[in-house]
Amino acid sequence: MKIEEHEKAYQEHVKNLNKAIEDGIEDNQRNISYNVSQGAIELFAIYLHKLNLLEGSGDQFNHRIFKSKKLTERKIPLLFPARKDILELMKAIEDKRNMFCYGKRKSEREIMSFINNFQKLRAIINHHLKELEDEKKR
Repeated sequence: MKIEEHEKAYQEHVKNLNKAIEDGIEDNQRNISYNVSQGAIELFAIYLHKLNLLEGSGDQFNHRIFKSKKLTERKIPLLFPARKDILELMKAIEDKRNMFCYGKRKSEREIMSFINNFQKLRAIINHHLKELEDEKKR
């Protein structure tokens, strides 16, 4: 996918996540889980595109690869800023995804912890994207 398509999908997931939170965290855990997981994947792809580590199509990531450190190392051998922190958060999100999507209802605290991992991921990546942007302006 082109970066523009990732950006559009990312914005859609963030919008859907915010709406689900507004409508009630415990009543929307499945929507939240899906949008957090897919939003994380889209943001990660945007980041790699901006670092010029991905180009054009064929860059779709399956969310399942982030559950396995071994598989992640094989599928994403690239080096990039904050790699360890980003991949750890991606793993934390994917480790809980199916439990929230398909499992029994969880507490608001558990769901908020899941959302907070996404917010941490967003903060890290957005910080590095801003640094890239600032460097280009110089």
